[in-house]
Amino acid sequence: MQRTGHPSTPARRACCGLIASLLLMTLGSGAQAALAVTGTRFIYPAGTSDLSVRVANTGDGPILLQAWLDKGDASTNPSHLDVPFVLAPPIARLDPQQRSALMVRYTGEALPGDRESVFWINFLEVPARTTTDGNVLRVAYRLRMKLLYRPAGLVGKADEAIRQVTWRLDRAPAADGQMALLATSRAPYYVSLPRLELGEGDQAISWQGITVEPFGTTRIALPVAKQAAAQATVVHYQVAIDSGETRSGSARIQP
Repeated sequence: MQRTGHPSTPARRACCGLIASLLLMTLGSGAQAALAVTGTRFIYPAGTSDLSVRVANTGDGPILLQAWLDKGDASTNPSHLDVPFVLAPPIARLDPQQRSALMVRYTGEALPGDRESVFWINFLEVPARTTTDGNVLRVAYRLRMKLLYRPAGLVGKADEAIRQVTWRLDRAPAADGQMALLATSRAPYYVSLPRLELGEGDQAISWQGITVEPFGTTRIALPVAKQAAAQATVVHYQVAIDSGETRSGSARIQP
């Protein structure tokens, strides 16, 4: 096994070809993904020898699975990436109803010890070519899921990190004319919010997939058309916890 964060040379070539195919394709009506991944995000505790990511082909035909890690830029060419993890195998064939597992292993490069670090696992599914393809569009699907590296000895509990997030409205329009909701965290953990809502009724604004980084502030722009929501005093949220489940809650906006 190579101690690099990207596939070997043959795998890189295949990867680049697969991504190029993905960028040229669009989703056709009726198309369905066959790849299933167990989990919504993955935690890699310090000291762990490796992490297993379970995958399966739920479809009726074989698929080719390409997998790689990145640091947050989804458009980066995988052959140019340098991440402190090995993901194997980088390319795998899954027959119909076949289950398998990818192995993630930390290679030991230095990472911050006072907070979590985030990476992304990419899953690219390409269906098999058939003799009847002709002019039929074959669709490639790509999933991206978080991989959180968690140092030992962090203060507090990850599932309670949302309690250390404070909310404030920045009512002074930025250069783009938008006000913003500011989420500031004092926790060493990433806080993942599958859903966030501000305001009530017709003026309510909702977002999906908001992440608040450790000891950082996330600026969430308010659409100009709904800036009346800047008068709201409470946010409602769903937050992801380590088990993969979500909890619902609310918090008051600080003056």
